[in-house]
Amino acid sequence: MMKRLTLKHLMVIVLMSLSLLISLSSYAQTRQISGTVTSTDGPLPGATVVVKGTKTGVITDPNGKFSISAPANGTLVISIVGYDSQELTIGQANTYEVKLVTNVSALSEIVVIGYGTARRKDLTGSVSSVSSEQVAKVPVTALDQALQGRSSGVQVTNNDGAPGSGVTV
Repeated sequence: MMKRLTLKHLMVIVLMSLSLLISLSSYAQTRQISGTVTSTDGPLPGATVVVKGTKTGVITDPNGKFSISAPANGTLVISIVGYDSQELTIGQANTYEVKLVTNVSALSEIVVIGYGTARRKDLTGSVSSVSSEQVAKVPVTALDQALQGRSSGVQVTNNDGAPGSGVTV
């Protein structure tokens, strides 16, 4: 009876050890990858870094830095509006420097709207723009005041009459 109990215990210990080793080896397949996304003008804040083929992604901070958990043999896709996307194959390094190239033609096709971005050809509503020259001609103290009356469909309402009070656009 004692031999049988010890053999059962030994088998349980061996099986638990094997399952632990298997889980550790699968855990070791992902690494923490960090880096900086830049252009010729400097760091690019707000760039999207996504592990290709997954929904795992991060956005670069104001200094263009990112940190993401990715498989050791994975590929990162780095993109931002106005720049060519770049794919980065993860190698042995844990830190990468990515330099994106400006794509002016793609920038003219993108429209920033109140709830995201869209291609000009995919947009179903009307679009109105206010140039920086139009804003500079108006002697106001805040940008929201400069938009008032410059674009059709945009209402700028003062919340109360006090100077410096908030507005609703």
